[in-house]
Amino acid sequence: MKFAKNYLVAFTALAFCPLASAQIFTYDQDFESLDINDAGALSSDGWLTYTNVFDASGNFAYGYPSGGAPNGGSGYSVIGTGLGGAAQGAQYLNVYSDYGNGDHANGFTIESNVYRERGIDASNVGELFTFDFDYLKNPQVINGDGPTEAFAFIKVLQSSNGSFAPLAFVTLDTTAASTTAWTAGSLQLTIDPAWQGELFQYGFYSTATNYDDSSRLYDNLSVSSPNSRPPGLAPYTQDFEALDLTASDSLSNDGWLVFVNVFDPGGGYLYGYGPFGAPNGGATCSALATGAGGPSQGSVYMNVYSDYGNGDHAVGNLINGLVFKEQEIAQVNVGKTYRLAFDVLKDPVPNNGDGGTTSEAFIKVLRRSDGSFAELGISTFDTTNASTTTWGQGFVDLTIDPAWAGELLQFGFSNVVTNYDDSGRFYDNLVFGESSIGANYCTATVNSSGVAASISASGSDVAAANNLTLGAEGLPNNQFGIFVVSATQGFSPGLGGTSNGNLCLSGSIGRYRGPGEILSTGTTGSFELAIDLTAIPQGAGTVQTTAGQTWNFQAWFRDQVGAGSNLTDGIEISFQ
Repeated sequence: MKFAKNYLVAFTALAFCPLASAQIFTYDQDFESLDINDAGALSSDGWLTYTNVFDASGNFAYGYPSGGAPNGGSGYSVIGTGLGGAAQGAQYLNVYSDYGNGDHANGFTIESNVYRERGIDASNVGELFTFDFDYLKNPQVINGDGPTEAFAFIKVLQSSNGSFAPLAFVTLDTTAASTTAWTAGSLQLTIDPAWQGELFQYGFYSTATNYDDSSRLYDNLSVSSPNSRPPGLAPYTQDFEALDLTASDSLSNDGWLVFVNVFDPGGGYLYGYGPFGAPNGGATCSALATGAGGPSQGSVYMNVYSDYGNGDHAVGNLINGLVFKEQEIAQVNVGKTYRLAFDVLKDPVPNNGDGGTTSEAFIKVLRRSDGSFAELGISTFDTTNASTTTWGQGFVDLTIDPAWAGELLQFGFSNVVTNYDDSGRFYDNLVFGESSIGANYCTATVNSSGVAASISASGSDVAAANNLTLGAEGLPNNQFGIFVVSATQGFSPGLGGTSNGNLCLSGSIGRYRGPGEILSTGTTGSFELAIDLTAIPQGAGTVQTTAGQTWNFQAWFRDQVGAGSNLTDGIEISFQ
């Protein structure tokens, strides 16, 4: 029996009304990066639940919200493992009935919904949104199917008048899904102009009674439209030579923005304004400049300074000016490290003196998805004490957290100034993009997985940051391995009959074999290790990595054929 869904999430939506003014952002999730042991992993990813209950005749009895979707327990949802195929990886979403509801035993039908929601704004009107996913029926039989039904859905609810009446509802029936082969599913919905300001929901639900089986597994979720899917973080380089030094909109046309925050002398926030296009010249924040470039800077560079047009300078308030570019983070950027590199010089022409001026370069991530623009992550480089005579170099690194997909990344320069103190800092030769860590060398031989294993590095090559993770992939499943390290490269095939692989190191070779450092390839044929750069194993002890040093790493692992072990290729990392 199919039931009317007029009551679907009508009450939980009230708690999320601020989202009604937020854009429908793209969403991609394969559940691999969520902590399978964290009870709040799904709720932190924005998943919600709602239950409708119908009596034996199909009449609506009651409904109730359950808030954030649980990861485990008797009702709704859990991150599952063990049944993923090659395309699904190790983890997926398991959606099932609220078995904690005792009305299962009374012949009532429990409709359990697990979903995410966003608001619809003007930019979404006319767009065709697609919800893609893979699905599998849980092959484990407990009580049998009975009359259970299961669906994926996209729904639009009328939140603007508080009725939450359904305006659109499209579904895909997953009731008879295969228990052995994952299937790709897709739903589409074009956003009607009348839906602007209403609530867009997507997810999964089941109807079940008498504690019948209802579990369906879902993975590789993607919500997007042709116009809404961000291309991801794009590289950017700029030496400012090609920009028109005399045009007032040169910087704004290049995508530069300004935002200003104002604080009282005690640091209390007063107000802010912006963003607006960065001006080229005038009293506010930014200009193209010339006359102080060195051989590497050419004739034109960017001057970043305070908003001297703000009269609150005179009353001791702190003016925080930001000149920046922004991009949207996509799922493809997750786990990668991005760097803003630049040349910097302090304006050598004094006016009022420095006072308490501070300045910095930054990369930051803001939560745009809920309209709060709360800061989720930031990395900075202090340019306050830059030389007034010699251009220096600086860079900022930031690694993209899985929770930041769909949020806003900004990179640029800022200062905090009062009393019209000097703040000019010149910047040139800007390069923003994915930070490449290390260079692979040597060759690896094919192991029992059928491919040659490889090593990679992520994080930062800045020694003082101590943020380096090594990864190895293409390994045989369910084998143990370790990382090894040396300051010297080499090439030793076979290791005297003890390995099928090539050792790409020589000299003093350290082994990562302490607590937590002996790793398993598991079911993915891979492992990774966060490296403590203050304790590189060498000889009988450890040494600390410093800027200017180069280390070479490799992974050594057990294999199922030949001499019983193999190795990845090598990676050389020069630290800064």
